[in-house]
Order: sequence, then structure tokens, then C-alpha cells
Amino acid sequence: MRSFDHKSIASTRRLFGLVFISTLVWIVTLGLGVAVSTLSGLHSGRNEFILGAFLVWGFECIVINGAFVKKIAPSLVLAAIHPVPILTLVLSTGGYASTWPVLTGVVALAVMVGLLIRLGNLKTKHGVPAFWVLQAFLKTWAGHYPDELEQYFSEYAQQENVVTDIVLAEGKGSKIAFVLPGVHPGPFYPVGSYNLSELVYHDIQARGVAPVVLHGTGGHERNTPTNTIAAAYADEISRLVTALKSPERGLMRGPIHEKVGITNVTTLAFGSQVLAIISNAPFLSDDLDPTTTAGASAEASKLGLRLSLVDAHNSVDGENRPQTQITSAEWESMLKRVTTLPERELKIGFASSAEMNLKLGPDVSEGGLCVTIFVTDDKKSVLVSGDSNNAVSGLRERIAQELAKKGSDLIELCTSDTHNFAARSLTRRGYFALGEASGTDVIVDAVNRLYDVASDRIDQCAVTTARFEGETKLIGTESLDDFAKLTRRSTALSKSYVKAAAPIVLLLMAITLFY
Repeated sequence: MRSFDHKSIASTRRLFGLVFISTLVWIVTLGLGVAVSTLSGLHSGRNEFILGAFLVWGFECIVINGAFVKKIAPSLVLAAIHPVPILTLVLSTGGYASTWPVLTGVVALAVMVGLLIRLGNLKTKHGVPAFWVLQAFLKTWAGHYPDELEQYFSEYAQQENVVTDIVLAEGKGSKIAFVLPGVHPGPFYPVGSYNLSELVYHDIQARGVAPVVLHGTGGHERNTPTNTIAAAYADEISRLVTALKSPERGLMRGPIHEKVGITNVTTLAFGSQVLAIISNAPFLSDDLDPTTTAGASAEASKLGLRLSLVDAHNSVDGENRPQTQITSAEWESMLKRVTTLPERELKIGFASSAEMNLKLGPDVSEGGLCVTIFVTDDKKSVLVSGDSNNAVSGLRERIAQELAKKGSDLIELCTSDTHNFAARSLTRRGYFALGEASGTDVIVDAVNRLYDVASDRIDQCAVTTARFEGETKLIGTESLDDFAKLTRRSTALSKSYVKAAAPIVLLLMAITLFY
């Protein structure tokens, strides 16, 4: 199999499993024949032994062609390695042979190969057969070879406008960069921009700046098709961060908390730059539908403002309710309210789990857990951020309660929505949300410890904001829709084919039993 495809996921363990299951199929078929033979005196056991060899041949051909080898012909030859020598050995040493079981076996084999031929005719818009896409997913998931899948995504990718917002806070001997990328993390490890937050984190940290990577609006249509493109984008962000120069003073308005329907909106402003953090917690908060905030940027522009929308992405398993449509009038009201506040001198304290010996589980990725304290007029407001894919419901509320005991207000709990763990954990989601693997008590305790460290570091800071626009290849919705459509068509065809083929195979078994 490796000679046909050196990146095939074929392994001794997987092939042993295939042969084991196939042998069970053979034994069941033989056992049925032996039972009938014992009762009737016919050659049913021997006949079913021969038919069973062909059933095993066909079954192994389907699995090999579906998971290991792209072409049907070599799959058919490879699938014969197990049953055909055994059958030949038995027949050549005086075993019973008959035309009927061979004929029914050949027909059964043809019926199963027919499924492969039918599925092979199902292709993507770019002519990639369904089984090839399946094997690319398997190579990525099981073998960590994303090249083929990234190639398929690249066939759909288009140059898209990407906006990156940065808020850089600089104090005595420290710099903190809050980054809102225009690229979405995903789709899953190790494809595309799955580890975007980690790439940005390492690149910025290497330049002596503490990074906080936030999550923008939009979904997986804004993934890059390859990790190479994601890495180049992360490197560009780090260069932009280091090129920024801070003013002499830092001023801030807010934060102000608003509630529209089930949606919490927290706004804070740095000059003409307004940061709006959106959360539906404690209700289900997955990727925000961009249409719910469609009028936001337009209203900001009318007011001479630049708006950065942050999806807090912080409630993974709450009650599912429709996302709130925030109207243009509501955005205008919220923006005016925060920008009419007087500007206050800003002090910042920052601490990250990456610099402390905090034992966190596989729900926190390489960017760690961060606490940033914003101080204006001795009022402390805290942004808690985690390099995680969402957070367990209720964690945000617990953190807010703990901070209130310290006389501080929670701005928001935000996650980066990293997909570094996606499809790598044996959970129903394929990953652990923040607080799920570590435990909510551990996360809350870590936030408390980070808060204490950040409090000791509170100092005057200077703040600058910047927006960068450029073009980057993104996979768009076409690839996701096409792959989903291909999956549905393949599943429907397989089900209908099996429903039609199963009676035929059973009829062949019955014929073989009594002839």
C-alpha cells in the first residue's frame, strides 16, 4: 500500500484490525453453512466457506480503496492477498470445489466493487473523487499529513481583504499587544490557520512584546487554506506590532456594559478606536453571525470612529437561543455613550500563565491564560483572555464574582478560538473548552493568582492603535459547501446502494447454502 502512496495511513495495527474483522465475517458465513450442513447433509459449510472468501475480498477492497489506496484496481489486487491464497490452499489440498459458490462469490464481489465505482463517480467541483477527499481527511487526522487536504482547499481559495486591528500598550519596561486578526482559526489540526493564535503569540513574544490574541467575527470561511499562509500572516502582524510607536500618554474611555436581547456588549475607546466585545454568555456562544452586527461599522464611520468587533467566544454549552440582531440605532446609541465619556489617564497591569508555573490542562494552548487590569481614576476593570477554543458555560460568571470580591469589574472573558486541539480529543466536540480539562476551580484560581501579579505591576502606560488592511488567500464558503454536499451525496448513495445490494447478497448466500 505504501508503494502506491507513501503517505498512506496503512499500518500494521490498522491492517491487523481489517483482517481480524474480515476473518470474523468469514467465520460467521462459514458457521451458517456448517449449521445448515449438519441439519441437511448438504455441502453448505464448504460452499459458504468459498462464498465467504469472496465476501472478505469485497469487504477488504472497499476498506482499502476508501482509506488507503486511491485506485480500485490495485485495491482489488491488495484485497485478494488475504482470502485468495487461503482459498486456493484449501481447494488445492483436496478441498471440495463447486461451480455454484464460485459463481455466487464472483457476483457478490462484483456487487461490492460496484459501490466503489459508483462512489468514484462522485466528485468535487474541481474533479476530486469523494474517496480522495476522505483519504486526505484521514491522512490529516490520523497521519498528520495535511498537504493533500490543504491542496484541495487551495483550489477554492481566493484573495480576500483582511483587516487586522492592534492596540499596543507600553509601560515602563513592558509592551502588551492586543491583536484582533482578520483571519479565523481553523479548520482543525494541522490544516490551514488552525494554530493562528499560537503563531501570532510566538512571533510577537519573540520580539519582546506580550501578546493577547482576540477573536473576530465571522467563521471558517475566513480560514487560510494552508498553514504556510497562516504563518506568513502571523509574521506580518508581528512586524507591524514592532513598527508601531506609542504616544507619550495613554487615555481610555469606558468600559461600558450594555445588554441587547441576550447579547452583552462591552465598549471601551482609545481615541477614535472603539473596541466592542460581544458575548451571548451564559447562552451558547459560537462564532457570531456577521449579519447580527452588520450595521456596526457603518454607524462607527458616520461618527468618525474606527470599530473593532471582538467575539468573546466564551460559552460553549449553554442554552441555544437565536443570536440578537443589533440594529443600527442601537449601535449608534452605544457608540455615542462611550465616546461622550471624558478620557481618563490609563494604567495597565498584565500577567500571563506563560511566565508562571501554573499547571493547566489541554484546554489552554500555547498562548496561555492572561489577565490585564485597566485602571482609570482608581477604578479597576479586568480583561481575562485564554488561548482556548471557547469556554464552559458559567465560567465567565464565576470569574466576574471572584473579581467583584477584589473590587474589580470584569470587562469580559475572551478566548482566541484556537483550533490547535480541534479533532484531537475524545470528546463529543473533539476538543476541551476552557475549564473543561483543567476544571473551573483551577481556572478561577489561576485568574486570581494572575490578578495578584498583575496588580503589583500596574503602571502608567502609553497606548497606540492601528488598523492594517491587506489581501490574503482564504478558503471561502465554496469549499466548505462543496465538501459538505459531497459528503451528503456519498452518504445518500451508500445507504441506497446498501439497501439494494443487501438482499442480493442474502439471496446469493441462500443459493450457496442449498446448491
